[in-house]
Amino acid sequence: MTKTKSAAAVIGRLTAGLAAVGFAIVITSPADAVTSRVRTACKDDYLRFCPNYEPDSTKARQCMRQMGKRLSPRCLDALADAGEIRRRR
Repeated sequence: MTKTKSAAAVIGRLTAGLAAVGFAIVITSPADAVTSRVRTACKDDYLRFCPNYEPDSTKARQCMRQMGKRLSPRCLDALADAGEIRRRR
């Protein structure tokens, strides 16, 4: 396998793995489930700000929390609708 094919295969597996695991990164406890809307809405934020952490890890949650107001409005709205954060007034 060439380096290009190998890299593409790794990226494909990583993407599939992230989608399968979900982006449970902003919840308060590892046992909690994240809605599909939150996973979809926050995917780009996770990939932009916290890609070095496993999606369901404590470090990923901490990273996303540290990003706070830098998260996209779409992600923040989904988190608020899911009851994960309070909506700004």
